[in-house]
Amino acid sequence: MKRILFVSFFTIVFFHFYLYAQVKPQLENEWIVSKSLGPIIDGTSIRWNFSAEIKIDQLKSIRGFELNGKEKKEYFSEIQNLKKGNFSIESKALIEEEYNWIFESGNTSKFFTIEVTNHKGETKFLNIPINFSEDTKVSLRLFMEKNFGIKKDLVKIPFHRNFDGRKWIIGHSEDDEIITMLELFPEGTNNPVWSELYRFTLLKQIGTSNRHEFMKAVKTELSKDCNDLYFHIIKETETDIYFEWSHDGCGGYPTGSEISRLASEEEKSYLFTFASNQVKHTKNQKNIYQSILEKEK
Repeated sequence: MKRILFVSFFTIVFFHFYLYAQVKPQLENEWIVSKSLGPIIDGTSIRWNFSAEIKIDQLKSIRGFELNGKEKKEYFSEIQNLKKGNFSIESKALIEEEYNWIFESGNTSKFFTIEVTNHKGETKFLNIPINFSEDTKVSLRLFMEKNFGIKKDLVKIPFHRNFDGRKWIIGHSEDDEIITMLELFPEGTNNPVWSELYRFTLLKQIGTSNRHEFMKAVKTELSKDCNDLYFHIIKETETDIYFEWSHDGCGGYPTGSEISRLASEEEKSYLFTFASNQVKHTKNQKNIYQSILEKEK
């Protein structure tokens, strides 16, 4: 029977140990490397399919969960045939509520964690963000209609992302001739009372030729009436500048810290930022944020 695999290749693209945790994207560890994760459609059902390469022979189990804030749902589990080499597993056939996201308009952002345990009882994780464009979902809808006769009206839902196992939703946006800006907050955050946010900014007048002038202007503005400003260029490439800043409240602004990636083209730039109301990001937070920023586009 012909099977259609809709794999969203990973966008190459635990600092709190509770269910509403922030998780670092990770596609490989010493035991296993992920290859693909996505829905697969055959003549009778739609299922999740996960494939990987197992690096060692001492694995006991592999379990796969979808993370969405406070929700953690198991889709597959394997405790046999865990030998070194290629590995593939499918979930049970999805029920309607588990594939309704296909009929939501716009992009869909999901996050899976793969729990891998060896015979000693030790556990490692793969944490996999996957994103489905509207075009991909159009194809999925066509196959759903062709194979199962399922056709539904599209449901419009607010834009959201799942970077780290949590659902981030829009809290603020701006658009003018200079910038387009979108700020996302972890679900459950009450704007303006927030502890962390993600900000995407399209800088319509900043390109590769004037990005350093922009950086100088940012530092100058932050330095006004601010004696304890920490401002640091983490790394720089031909197209990207990674930088961070923090202060303990100055210039009329409260305590805060940000880590950003400025990605520049000839005539415009994209500024991806994670901000916190802490005086400085923890080492683990910074590690998680930076790994996400590296894959943004």
